Amino acid sequence: MIDYDWNTVSGYRSWIPQPPREVVEPLPDLNAYCLEVLVEQAHAGTVNPAACRIAERWLALDAEARRRLASHPYLLFDAGFADPRRWRNLESAQVCDAPQAEYEAQSATPRAITGAQFVLCYAWSIAGRYANHAPLALGMHPQCAQQIAKQSILRMLLLARRAAGWLRPRWLDAPEVWDDLVRGAAEGGIAHTRAGLQGIRLVVAELATVMHRGGHRDSG
Repeated sequence: MIDYDWNTVSGYRSWIPQPPREVVEPLPDLNAYCLEVLVEQAHAGTVNPAACRIAERWLALDAEARRRLASHPYLLFDAGFADPRRWRNLESAQVCDAPQAEYEAQSATPRAITGAQFVLCYAWSIAGRYANHAPLALGMHPQCAQQIAKQSILRMLLLARRAAGWLRPRWLDAPEVWDDLVRGAAEGGIAHTRAGLQGIRLVVAELATVMHRGGHRDSG
């Protein structure tokens, strides 16, 4: 895991403490697994061109660069954790899901469901024990953390088939972010750290924008 200089994350250090080991250690494996699932989906033609491009760039990296790309202290994929509407009615199973059409078709694939199970189990553990780290690690709205923390682990696992349709790479509409992440992973060193810090800023800023608007982000 890369040791970021958290004091350089200007403007956010006051409310984002350095994550503990239990928060950051699972993220490289989660990111790598989700990226491998994305490659499978790209080969099957079930994702849009922007997602295919991410899969192609992941495949073009060597093993060490892939390790670096997956090592950032936040999930490189979005699972609707910034949208409280998706999680508000879990108890009655009336989850408001509105994924993009090309991702909805993926929800039945075994590896995508497994990836969603991994992500949801991680989200459940963070929401329950380390909720103050959920905004950075998962881009999670506090209201979502409250709802997820109340669920059983079995309930989260059962939700995975639906959640697989929500899971998608972050910043699909901002390819320059992935350009920086991939370039940084390939080069290593300060380039990797700078790209990671920019990702931290984006995750935090996007969630802050959602919360300022009242907790609702446009779907898609």
